[in-house]
Amino acid sequence: MSREQILLRRIRGLTWLLIIGLVLSGATAIQLPAEVNLPAKFFGSGGESSDGARWLLRVQGALMQTQAQHPFLFYGTDWLAFGHFVIAVAFIGALRDPVRNLVAV
Repeated sequence: MSREQILLRRIRGLTWLLIIGLVLSGATAIQLPAEVNLPAKFFGSGGESSDGARWLLRVQGALMQTQAQHPFLFYGTDWLAFGHFVIAVAFIGALRDPVRNLVAV
């Protein structure tokens, strides 16, 4: 394998890592209350709570209160997720042909 092939393989691997990271971070921004409720039930259900469990329950309470009083604030997290997905799609060109889609810095 030549040096150029190794470099292209490495670029493609790192580009995949970036795309996967963007998609995962975008997916986690969609349903914040549901994502916090699951670990809060798991870690906060015991009688003796750790500092982390108390913090998680506090975050859960704040999200529930925000959702009840100001649900429009969660509209912004939907756009945050959408932005992550669009940026991930933009890197498909660099994934298919890294040399042609080179960005000059």
